[in-house]
Amino acid sequence: MLLKYLFTFLTSFLYSQNIDMYISLIHEGQSEGVKDNISELISKYPNDPGVLYLQALLTVSGMKSLELYSRLIEKYPESKYSGEASVKIGEYFYARGLYSQASKQLCSIPRKYPRLTNMQGVIDMMVSSFRAIGEEDSVKYYSGIYQSMFPNLDMSKYGIKKQPILNPRILDNEKRKEPKPYVVQIGAFSSIQNANRLKLQVSQIGYEVEISPVQTNGKGLQAVRVVRYRSKSFAEKVGEVIKRKLGIDYRVLYRPINN
Repeated sequence: MLLKYLFTFLTSFLYSQNIDMYISLIHEGQSEGVKDNISELISKYPNDPGVLYLQALLTVSGMKSLELYSRLIEKYPESKYSGEASVKIGEYFYARGLYSQASKQLCSIPRKYPRLTNMQGVIDMMVSSFRAIGEEDSVKYYSGIYQSMFPNLDMSKYGIKKQPILNPRILDNEKRKEPKPYVVQIGAFSSIQNANRLKLQVSQIGYEVEISPVQTNGKGLQAVRVVRYRSKSFAEKVGEVIKRKLGIDYRVLYRPINN
């Protein structure tokens, strides 16, 4: 029994080492050898998070890799590859100029995955994303939280002074109290299937979308809305981005959370 346990442990350890070796080769620009082995790995270990991560790294299509990273996080949230997959999603949005989505993705990573080795890089990209959309208050807010969690982080290059130790839980509660009454309505349908189809389309470019039942001229409709924003001007910017990318018209509506 002991020998069987030791054999299983050793096999698992060696396999994990191989996956990490493949990842290192990809990062060093030597992906051809890994590509030769990926089909066999998928066949042998179809439900392994490491193989899924390798597959995403080797995928040329940005949308396909995004799907694989998202699947990894959803199916294996405790995997050691989930944190890196979350970073890759943030990098995807950032590289395409989708700074609102990038900032939303990146700002939660340090708390979910505090053991990431490149935390400074994550914070750097988060700050750049917030500043690209004029969210200086968010830069100060999150820098206060993460500077207290990770004292060795260098925030000085952003002109941010050393913050006092802050309690993330208290700050989270305060953050939730900030009103975000504006939504971007991009459609209203009598068919829930059509509403879900549009929700999926817009969600795939990184926005948070809700479907809300509404009454129009006595008729019940399913309104598709991108949510939520503190200012009307920023909501309009989001609407313009969606219109430019997908050709969808929009309306900015004032809809406080209790309405």
